[in-house]
Amino acid sequence: MCQDIADSLDEGVSIYEIIIGFSKAFDLVPHDQLLMKLAASGVESRVVVWVRGFLVFHTQRVRVQGQLSKEVKVTSGVPQGSIWGLLLFLVYVNDMWRNIDSSSRLLAYNCIICRKITNKNDIEKLQNDLDTLEEWVVENRTIVSPSK
Repeated sequence: MCQDIADSLDEGVSIYEIIIGFSKAFDLVPHDQLLMKLAASGVESRVVVWVRGFLVFHTQRVRVQGQLSKEVKVTSGVPQGSIWGLLLFLVYVNDMWRNIDSSSRLLAYNCIICRKITNKNDIEKLQNDLDTLEEWVVENRTIVSPSK
């Protein structure tokens, strides 16, 4: 991103960068969609089966004032604080850019869209890309956090 900004400054051209933060990014990843995307990405089937086992048989419980809740099955989300969680989230959002013309970057659970603006047409293209991203967000059951 710094290089994009530096290049724009050197060229004397404006650049618009929009940072989009996801809310509960790791918690909302649906296991079924993630597994389909993982399989479609060309990963070996035995890896997909392993990940499926890792996710499908994942359970959790909480401790409140020394008392443990009953164990419940986790039906969505990827584990936070682990390499696997981050990798699986990145697999899930990797197709976000499929119909976007502007430059884009993915930083953990935030994405950045940037475009050099030289005329009104560039602004319209950027808006089209934001509209496309909005469709992706709805289709993939994620939530954008306006406060981020």
